[in-house]
Amino acid sequence: MDGFGLVLGGGGAKGAYEIGVWKALRELDVPIKAVTGTSVGALNGAIIVQGDFDVAYELWTTISIENVINVEKEIVAAGEGGRKTIPIINTIKNLITNGGLDVSPLKEMLNKVIDEDKIRRSPIDLGIVTFSLTDFKPVEVFKDEIPEGKLVDYLLASACFPAFKPHEIDNKKFIDGGIYDNIPLSLMLKKDIKNIITVDISGVGFVKRVNKRGINIIEIKNSEDLGGTLEFDGERSKENIELGYLDTLRVFGKLKGHKYYFIPNKEFDEGKEFIKSLDINYLKRMYAFLGLDIGVRKSAANKIILDKIIRTIQQYSNGKLSLEGVFPAMLEIAAEQLGIERKRVYTLKELSERILEEYNKIIESENYKENMPWINRLLLARTQLEFDKELLKNAFDKKYLISYDANIEEKDEKVKRMRRFIAMAFPKIVISNMLIALLLERENVQREKAVD
Repeated sequence: MDGFGLVLGGGGAKGAYEIGVWKALRELDVPIKAVTGTSVGALNGAIIVQGDFDVAYELWTTISIENVINVEKEIVAAGEGGRKTIPIINTIKNLITNGGLDVSPLKEMLNKVIDEDKIRRSPIDLGIVTFSLTDFKPVEVFKDEIPEGKLVDYLLASACFPAFKPHEIDNKKFIDGGIYDNIPLSLMLKKDIKNIITVDISGVGFVKRVNKRGINIIEIKNSEDLGGTLEFDGERSKENIELGYLDTLRVFGKLKGHKYYFIPNKEFDEGKEFIKSLDINYLKRMYAFLGLDIGVRKSAANKIILDKIIRTIQQYSNGKLSLEGVFPAMLEIAAEQLGIERKRVYTLKELSERILEEYNKIIESENYKENMPWINRLLLARTQLEFDKELLKNAFDKKYLISYDANIEEKDEKVKRMRRFIAMAFPKIVISNMLIALLLERENVQREKAVD
């Protein structure tokens, strides 16, 4: 394979995610033939072509708004004084109204980190997009089309966010290329590269439509919110870099999972073995857990409940409901509902243990005990309407319902009725409760085997 084209979207402070993508591509030894970028994608693209990962990482993990914008003293004073952010926002609005924000700190930073000679000597091509206000037309250029000594100027022109002062080059004013093409795939296609990786960081801008026929495109997009466009913060950047890294490894098949990240080794088959170890058909067990009629004649309500649960599990298993996919999907749902850390790699066993740790912490907490009377009132609800009204009366913390009576062998019809009511509105809560019940049962089975 000759190499991939790498297309980097714009999005301001969200651009740290693209450094995480680059980290993964380096680790995977994915050859890059050319990079095209808009706005922050152009800035990151230049450093990628330059080949200085450590420089990029240091820049992003130490960055602050002061490294980008020459903010008025009263903004800093307002922030340091612990006052509300309204004065800061108002000052920024005033600066924009008076001609735009001054990004001289950004220019100074780029002059320090960008090595134009190194970029021009690199075998990797670089293309950027900006927009000329003077000529009122887009400007798409590759590095050999940029005049010597003007590379940083063109990078600044591409990254000239509408709130910034327009950047001038040779008496012409330029603004952010995102108003023309925020993910410049069309520019990459001019290089006749057939294998392309696009990185979408949910930036604000237009995306030019192109004919993708005959092109192998691998799309990478942030799997969770990356923060604000001007939220330049080193700690947030570290999180976004890690997210970009993990998302990329998953796209390339090195990790599995829907929202969480699993190692796809032989242990991943634990999902199938886990269901088998229960020595019962999964669907039958779901029926029993909810107290549904397992016979031929089923009520409309039963069908709705099962449909909600099955569809929810399918969402976390790539739209499929295979035996081996049920367990990982349920794990992800429970972990998400319990607020377990997502930006790390787990084995199925590790995430199972983490879920049980969180469960034990909840049921032993004073808050859980204090909420028991409320849960008992829910148990007494005879209809969905009564149940919903009781929920509305209280500050609803899903963790308590997830952890309540996680017993796969529960016989009390009041508990099963409550589970059905919850499933109608909150299927993820019932799935999480069921998953914990199954994990606890497996623990008991393993403990009994160890004793024998």
